[in-house]
Amino acid sequence: MSGTRKAAALIVAAGVLVAGALFARGAAEEPDRPVTVRLATWAGASEANELQEILDELNDASDRYYIEQESSPAEYYTNLLTQIAGGTAADMFWLDQDNLIDFAARGALLDITDRLAEDERPAANTSAYFDTPMERYTYEGRVYGLPWISMPVVLYVNVDHLREIGRDPAEVNGWTWEDFRDAAIEFTRDNRDRTPWDSGFDRDEIVRYGFSMVPGWPPIQQWIWQAGGEELTADLTSSPIDSDEAVAGAEFIYELLHEYRVAPRQSMIDDRGFDQMMRDGQVSMFMGGGADDLERNDAYDIRAFVLPEGPAGTRDNWAWIGGMSVWEGTNHPDVAYEAFVDLTQAIHEWKVPSPRIELANEQTIIELQPHKEHSAASIIASLEHMRAPHIFPGYSEWATVFGERYVDPIVRGNDLPGDIASDVRALLEAVLEDYR
Repeated sequence: MSGTRKAAALIVAAGVLVAGALFARGAAEEPDRPVTVRLATWAGASEANELQEILDELNDASDRYYIEQESSPAEYYTNLLTQIAGGTAADMFWLDQDNLIDFAARGALLDITDRLAEDERPAANTSAYFDTPMERYTYEGRVYGLPWISMPVVLYVNVDHLREIGRDPAEVNGWTWEDFRDAAIEFTRDNRDRTPWDSGFDRDEIVRYGFSMVPGWPPIQQWIWQAGGEELTADLTSSPIDSDEAVAGAEFIYELLHEYRVAPRQSMIDDRGFDQMMRDGQVSMFMGGGADDLERNDAYDIRAFVLPEGPAGTRDNWAWIGGMSVWEGTNHPDVAYEAFVDLTQAIHEWKVPSPRIELANEQTIIELQPHKEHSAASIIASLEHMRAPHIFPGYSEWATVFGERYVDPIVRGNDLPGDIASDVRALLEAVLEDYR
């Protein structure tokens, strides 16, 4: 699609969303209190139950609003876009860093910049947040939401398995790529307890895997960054995934998956569960968010550590930033905003680590999540290595091309990164050209 047609498409989309918002707001008057404020989330069953306990407390304490949860974990963003266009969206909704700018650019979000400046509640103080999470909820100098988590990717290790192969947990935070690779190989065992290094190792009868990965998670960008490469430049003009450094990062993953076979195939993961295999002791290492609860395990001692250091001397990890915004079309912007800030504060006291500087510390994590006592220090240490991708209107299209044409063929297929990187780069840069 040409830049002109892309711009036109965005204008049409923006018009549809704004029209829906204006239609919904209309000339509605402030109704009798408390006002029902609808909240849309992607929360699954257990997360939704925990969230409901928070909402019950907020609702009991307020005579201004009553927050009603609407959970839709399947096709969340598709449903949300449809509801916004039709003027039926929830008053506020969760948005992650990948989607905030798209929604803001389309006029779907309430600009809360001035409201925040006049609000003395702690969660409304934008200067109290880390820079990166706040930047992801800001568009063209205006604030369209607040982050409620700024989560680094950490390395979860089964410490029982680690000791079994003669490794000391105290050494893991000092691992390099080579240390990680060697541990993944040693962890991986066939039905006769042989590793991929041993003669006669049976790749078809593996009973325990060293690591686990699916297309898209953990993000391959981490390895590209740690090798000194870039997948997208800060000025949004190029996607140099065919540089020597970027290819080296992707090839490290290819080697683990295809040469050493230290990770289960997609079909097995689909059957047994991605993180469940780690919980069950069928996988020894797993990269997940600092807020994941893999430590809740009666059978194994599982702890979080910082990511291994790459050839460029960094431990860069992917920052997953989640947050919330108020719909531009809400009939009750004042009440919705009030509920929004109160709920943001409450989530800061639930999710870890917080995007607010004063709450992102080891003590707070342990107080909120006691099961992370042995992981808290590593989670905090990982914050200094956290890195967010460069986001722009149209990032979702760029990410789709990157995932389908580069990551999938490497992880799920058998394509060597160096063989396809240049062709995929051209496709990615065509997307960038369309959005200039």
